[in-house]
Amino acid sequence: METLPAFGVQLMRLAELRGVDVSSLDRRVGVPEPVITSVLDGGNPGPSLLRRLAPALDLHASDVFVIAGQRVPDDLAPLDAAAANGIGSLAWSLTYLPRAVPELHQLVRSMPQQPRPQRPPAQALPYQQYSSNAGGLVLRLLHNRNLNWAGSAQYLFGLGRRGVLSASTIGMIGHGRKALTPDLLAGFAALLDISSHDLSALTDIDLNGGHPPPHPDAPEAAQLIWNARRLTAGQLQQVHDRAHAIRHECADELSPELRCGCPGRP
Repeated sequence: METLPAFGVQLMRLAELRGVDVSSLDRRVGVPEPVITSVLDGGNPGPSLLRRLAPALDLHASDVFVIAGQRVPDDLAPLDAAAANGIGSLAWSLTYLPRAVPELHQLVRSMPQQPRPQRPPAQALPYQQYSSNAGGLVLRLLHNRNLNWAGSAQYLFGLGRRGVLSASTIGMIGHGRKALTPDLLAGFAALLDISSHDLSALTDIDLNGGHPPPHPDAPEAAQLIWNARRLTAGQLQQVHDRAHAIRHECADELSPELRCGCPGRP
């Protein structure tokens, strides 16, 4: 089980993929050259630098913290850890109500921002504590979208990776007990809305070509997931209620299995 490249190496690779000369990265980020040089040489980046790097790399700021192996600040973290199961269950709509996904996504975007629930800070469960390896990075990025193992498997199923992954298999990938193949890496990239070339550079996994093209609904699904991470569990329940109503409105178009509300599981 190989460990991930150091963050300085990952940063250099991400910059090069964007055609940014490392020598000019400090100007692009807006920090003194020694600050960038220190990180490229193996130094530990500070929170302010990680936030500045995000727009320069066209990445979510919270993802940059994850890539750097640092705790995501509360203001950048998913709003409600209790909503994790709800976000995963939205995959049902992608799989069985694809024409409803834009409507549900608009509903998610229209919901007002609620205060962060007054709960103790969420602690990573023992089985969600991963080593510094490729699978662990992918799983941490998924958790940054408030997706647990089951939710991740449901979305991959909805995006055409049917019969490939289960929740337990997702966990095995995170703990390095199942190989993260180029095909799986490409599938996760579509779900995360992170370039497969970026993930390849971050993980040292060669894409090799030949993997299936992204599902046509992948961009919409990825944005739905990202926007839903700012909702509370109660707000997500409203989205599910609307999806349930759509299922009944479209009952004549669905198979008997789906009309009874018993879709197959990945």
